Order: sequence, then structure tokens, then C-alpha cells
Amino acid sequence: MNIVFLAAGKSSRIFKKLGKPKCLLKINNKSIIMNLLKNLKGLKIKKINIVVGFKSALIKKELKSNENINFIYNKYYKSREMLYSLILALKKINDDIIFSYTDVIYDRSIIKKLISKNKNIYLPVLKNWKKVWIKRKKKIKLDAEDLQVDKNDNLKTIGKKISNIANVKYQFMGLVMINKENRKKIIDLYNSTKNNKKIHLTQFLDLMVKENINIKCLKYFKNWYEFDDINDYLNYKKKL
Repeated sequence: MNIVFLAAGKSSRIFKKLGKPKCLLKINNKSIIMNLLKNLKGLKIKKINIVVGFKSALIKKELKSNENINFIYNKYYKSREMLYSLILALKKINDDIIFSYTDVIYDRSIIKKLISKNKNIYLPVLKNWKKVWIKRKKKIKLDAEDLQVDKNDNLKTIGKKISNIANVKYQFMGLVMINKENRKKIIDLYNSTKNNKKIHLTQFLDLMVKENINIKCLKYFKNWYEFDDINDYLNYKKKL
């Protein structure tokens, strides 16, 4: 099992305010990326990989004491969405891979659960998400996305606007595990998709479902938070 942290994005809203990428924001005196790496201690992860692009030198400097990290450079970070970073890593790593955003925090228990899975694609979904959105002071219909799961915990749809909040029981967490048997199928789908430079990861997950690529959902209800903008960061700091 490999893990890939996606940290190539421009972080433009937070960078303008604080002068650093989102993954370098300090939580409990440690950067988000260092907190995420701490989650991995003692777990069966073969290799830690980080896809970098925007301000890559700052991220590498932060992680210079971690000698076992493999950095993958996304030269198209200015013009393509995060999905491209995921596909870039899929092309380079022939293994089961856990992908993680680097502007989120979560409990290590979800990584442990993903490590135990290797026969499918798994998507952790946040069950207590409405409490988090209240804490973030976000308008749900503008910020959250529709996500539907069937009775067998298979993903039905994701990435669309919410029409009825009461019908949305889960949210995307910025995590997905892709087993190596599905690598080529996913890469081929990406390459065959029109306007793939601008498609978002959740939209692509929805496309995968439509193409009969099964995605199993893992329900999660522990600690999770997203730092999308400066207000998320300030609101989180108030709760510490």
C-alpha cells in the first residue's frame, strides 16, 4: 500500500492572506501536512508520496527531516484541477494507493481501515458532516455537494448541487483508496474524457460510477475538518 498526498494546488485564497500553501497552516503547533504524516506512524504504508506544484520548495523545506518521502512534481498545477495530480500518481505507482487531500484533518482510524481494504475502490464518507459545516459557518447548499449511497454502501452519485439537504446523509472527505487492479481502467477513462483538464475529482468519481466502476463507501463519524479558505482556519482556531 502506498499513500499519496495531493499538495500541488495554488491555495490562492489562503496564500494571499498568510503567505503559505494550505497544507502548511499550523494546527496545534504543527502544519497540516505534518499532522497527516503523524497519522501514519506504525501503519503498514510501503511508501509516502506527495504531489507538489505550487510553492513546492516551501513544502519540501517543511518536510526535509522526512527522508523517506517521494515527491512527484505536477508541472501543470496552474492550469489543471487536483484530479490531474491523482492521475499523475496513478501512472507512476503500480500499487494499491490511498489518496488524501492536504487541506483536511482526520483521525488515523480511517487510514487503518483503508489499509485493510485491497479488493475494490473505497471512498470514506463523513456522516456527521452538518455539524462540521455549522462549525465552518458555511452555507450548505452553496458549499456542500450531493452524495448518495445505496443500501449496500455503493456510491450512487456525487458532485452535483444539493436540492434537498435532508436527503444528503454524507459528504466527501478528500480521501479515496484505489486498488491497483483498477489503475488502467481509471487512467483510460480519464484519457477518454473530454475537457478532463477542468473536471473536478468528485465529478470524475461520479463519471466512474456511470461507467460501472464500483466504489464502496466507508462511513466515518470521527474528527474531520476542511480548510478551504481563511475563514475555515480562523473558525477552527476559535474552537481549539
